[in-house]
Amino acid sequence: MSYLVLARKFRPSTFDEVIGQEHISQTLKNAINENKVAHAYLFSGPRGTGKTTMARIFAKALNCKEGPTAEPCGKCQNCLEISKNQSIDVFEIDGASNTGVDNIRELRENVKFGTTSSKYKIYIIDEVHQISTAGFNALLKTLEEPPSHVIFILATTEQHKVPITILSRCQKYRFRLLSTKEIAGAIKNIARKDNFEIDDEALEIVINSSGGSMRDALSLLDQAISSSTGKITAEYMRNLIGLLPKELIAKTTEDIANNNIDALLKTCKEVYEEGYNILQFARDLRDHLRQLMIFSVNPKIAEISTEDTKLYDKQKNLFPVSRFIRMGNLISKALEEMKWHDQPRILLELYLLKMAEPYYNVRELVSKIDELGKKSVVSVSAQNFSEESSAYSGEQIHSGSVVHEDVAVMAEATGYDIIDLWKQSVCEIRKKHPMTSQPLETKNIKELSPDVLQISLPDSLSYNMVKEYTEVLQKLITRKAGREITVKMIVDTEMEAADAVIKEDIIVKEEIESNHSEIYEVGEDLKETAKTAVPSRIESIAKKFGGRAIKRQSVSAEKSQDENKTDAVQEIEE
Repeated sequence: MSYLVLARKFRPSTFDEVIGQEHISQTLKNAINENKVAHAYLFSGPRGTGKTTMARIFAKALNCKEGPTAEPCGKCQNCLEISKNQSIDVFEIDGASNTGVDNIRELRENVKFGTTSSKYKIYIIDEVHQISTAGFNALLKTLEEPPSHVIFILATTEQHKVPITILSRCQKYRFRLLSTKEIAGAIKNIARKDNFEIDDEALEIVINSSGGSMRDALSLLDQAISSSTGKITAEYMRNLIGLLPKELIAKTTEDIANNNIDALLKTCKEVYEEGYNILQFARDLRDHLRQLMIFSVNPKIAEISTEDTKLYDKQKNLFPVSRFIRMGNLISKALEEMKWHDQPRILLELYLLKMAEPYYNVRELVSKIDELGKKSVVSVSAQNFSEESSAYSGEQIHSGSVVHEDVAVMAEATGYDIIDLWKQSVCEIRKKHPMTSQPLETKNIKELSPDVLQISLPDSLSYNMVKEYTEVLQKLITRKAGREITVKMIVDTEMEAADAVIKEDIIVKEEIESNHSEIYEVGEDLKETAKTAVPSRIESIAKKFGGRAIKRQSVSAEKSQDENKTDAVQEIEE
């Protein structure tokens, strides 16, 4: 008899033997017991997680001589034939080699015929996502309304490639990757039955290399059993897979922490000259840093062997979590680029040096700058206004309450005439837009408070013409006054058409300021400034970091504003 690999030799034969997919096994068993078996199922999930195995067990449960039953006997002719893939009523079709519409047409013709010795004719289509679009379209009607004796079980590793029209006609079951504990228990059980030994560290290497796939783990274990003459050890597994010595990875981690550039370059040279795989070295370093980060946060959830605990306990304080994140991003990016680079060693050296650079947490730096800024403001303000605030206690000065009041007193004591500032601002706008800004010269100004101006306009037309300058006027006055000034505009139909005195003042003021050395310069189109104006609190934040805040507006928004303005003018003219 030919040798059977472990994956086939120990393939589960009942629902209870399937590892890690209890949520699916129990659902299918309940459907059989309650006679609620659907006509189409879709099993999806990563490779080696039991999709085809579950489909075969489900087929045995439905066609068992004692069934349908949730516990197939495994001894009757139907069960044995299905286990050996010899049943003429259970068809296992490879979707990759039956992609065309002609294959699906043949399947549609065959489903019309009844079974030979079983209750159901079952079609298991593996890698169903590889069927062509025309093939899927040809399958739709049959999949939705098959004969009562036909059941479809579709399996795929890439559910997103299956058309939604197919998905909507199936009951969908998602298979998950197996956990470390589940794979370890299964391998130990197989080791007892097959009479071979494997130590814990070697078992950990097998599990980590499998990536949660039971078939991958058994394939690697099969390879180790075939080439090993005794107990499977960690050293043997490392040599078999090509893993690097743990000491080299640990030393590289410490060199990164100590910014030992010379040692890192020597390590890269050693890895290259010893014939190790450069990509495997980067993967091992990535996995070690990940486990070290988890161990530094919570040792209980780290998946490491007892022998490695001492090493991880020694290195857990080398980096903060923020640096672990940065190094993880760098090594992942290095792996991605090294796959396609003609000299991966060069990339590895560059990224290792970058990982070893001194790391500064930007968030911590900003918070420290803010703290220093607050302390300096409080100390300076307290010094400048110590005489005026002698009535206050020392605690109030340090808390900042006095400082706030002093700043308010400064703003109110500037001595600016708000009306005069308004006239200066209107002059600035009039230089750029003498026609559209004309209503601003024939206005009534009312100072509601030291920080609020109310502008009355005679009609809606004037209001619509000048409302777009509200924000830029407010910014001009605020900058000239040194404090926040709010401008409000209203329509007052009872006011006079023009205020000649104010208009003359504005014109005179404009002429005077035309030769003034300290006039407020407007370097851009104020119409555009109104649209891109930024609130003063945002500007203050930008200035704090030595920048300038700019508000950008989409082209569609500008067109919308122009259209609204035109519509308003036309409506008034009519």
